[in-house]
Amino acid sequence: MKVLSNKVDYGDKVLSNSEIQSRITKGGHLGEGWMDAECVDLCNAINSMKGLETVESCCGHNYQPYRIFFKCHELSALRFLQSCIDNRYWEHGSEWSITSHISDTGPEPLYFLLESKSSNLTEIMSQVEDMIRTLNHYLNHENRFEFLGLSYDNFIFEEREEVTV
Repeated sequence: MKVLSNKVDYGDKVLSNSEIQSRITKGGHLGEGWMDAECVDLCNAINSMKGLETVESCCGHNYQPYRIFFKCHELSALRFLQSCIDNRYWEHGSEWSITSHISDTGPEPLYFLLESKSSNLTEIMSQVEDMIRTLNHYLNHENRFEFLGLSYDNFIFEEREEVTV
């Protein structure tokens, strides 16, 4: 079974939601470059699709939607991600969206946003885990690959033994 596997080492810049809330409550400022621990697995999955590059993320901290901003350098990768979370193929598809945005600054003005509709972090994390399972499911779906005109050369993955439950 193929499993998306681009593991990025974010070093000591990863903080859990409770660590972030604790620092903010104590009057601390996080500064730039911190990453929510709740976003690491999905960012890694997205970054496993050659042509997509995450640039910013936020788990929402129970008061905003979960968000991952990313650039797209290869439309086939975006097509794969969008088709996997489409509400026709994923039970939570109506709870998430991918939208395009134009920036007024920077050399790459077009970026995309993957966003939940909910701000309930417990609910969101269950959906994120399921989204990653769905991405991996469709990574192994030959008919979908053929239909979308995809190639395994466009993905970073590892082969694992399939576990039956």
